[in-house]
Amino acid sequence: MKKIELIFIKLGNLINFIITSLIIKIIHQKRRTTVPRTLLLIRLDSIGDFILVHNFFAFFRTHPVYKEYKITLCGNIIWKDLAEYLNENTFDSFIWINRKKFKWNFIYKHRILNQIYKAGYETVIETTFTREILYGDTIVKASKARERIGSTGSPDSYLKWKRKIFSDDYYTKLITQSEKNLFEFYRNKEFFEKLLQTKIEITKPSMNFDKVEYKHPVEDEFIVVVPGAQEKARRWSENNFRELIKHLLKDYQYSILVAGSASEQATIQKILEGIESERVFDVSGKTTLSQLGKIISKAKFLISNETSAVHFAAAVNTPFVCISNGQRFGRFMPYPEEMKIVGTYIFPPKMIEHYFDKEYLIENFNMFLDLNINDIDISYVIFNLKKQLNNT
Repeated sequence: MKKIELIFIKLGNLINFIITSLIIKIIHQKRRTTVPRTLLLIRLDSIGDFILVHNFFAFFRTHPVYKEYKITLCGNIIWKDLAEYLNENTFDSFIWINRKKFKWNFIYKHRILNQIYKAGYETVIETTFTREILYGDTIVKASKARERIGSTGSPDSYLKWKRKIFSDDYYTKLITQSEKNLFEFYRNKEFFEKLLQTKIEITKPSMNFDKVEYKHPVEDEFIVVVPGAQEKARRWSENNFRELIKHLLKDYQYSILVAGSASEQATIQKILEGIESERVFDVSGKTTLSQLGKIISKAKFLISNETSAVHFAAAVNTPFVCISNGQRFGRFMPYPEEMKIVGTYIFPPKMIEHYFDKEYLIENFNMFLDLNINDIDISYVIFNLKKQLNNT
């Protein structure tokens, strides 16, 4: 990113912070009554993050302190249907946040923050490790709850000093978390065990989609291909996926379901150009997240970029091959060996050179990196795919 762009982003965030602070100050001029035994849990990150945390929410329902509370989840609207399906017996109500609107639409932001303030929550807990000042921290401040709990947060120096100056004092209690690199599921487990002061026995994320209604376009065995990803740097090329699908059609008899969000339909159409087969089905933009979970749970296999689809597969025990640029190694992938997830990760050649030196990979590829995912050769993907399919 160019320095001038970075300067404008930082300036914009500072202006946003000032305006948001004024909004909260105005909201706090009104009286509010604290409603006893009410709890607001905040989680605003992405789909994969939710999959890695959702199992822990259920423990509030049996906890001696919180089991009689009315519990509300303030969540990211992109995983609304998934949360309402998976956690229907955990939460009494939901508040859904559109992150894009929340950041710069100040009328929308005022409405949300005012709603949360007026609700009079007794306790508010921001459950995210990588706390964000303009999102979760802002909601905590606006709530003015008697008890406001969060994590000490990620140790990244470029974030830590900002939280210390601007938002750590929004909280009445910060739970100290390890600064060493942890897989995100374990990071969440650490937070909830300290918060609830109890040992949590679950060892891996899990989901069940048996109750989800979805009419599959095929009755025989099928493979799911997910060629999208939120960030461009995490997307293997359209041409590579096209050639991979052609290979699958040539060497295997499985049907192929190509999945993705509505915003990825154009990309998927490009991938499928020139592929004429009655065994290929484009289901992109035609499923809810819960239905996508159902599809992946019934699949023979998943092939995906490093995105939420891989976390779906891990949680429903579907074997997968994940094509990754290696960013956030150790935190979001690969899954720890003791979880016994059946999956293969394929990284750029520079990472493969050090594949058995996990400490080196964590140290050098934990945060941001400039490795090109398209340095991964299609023949190497096919080799690993064949090996994985032969073992399933």
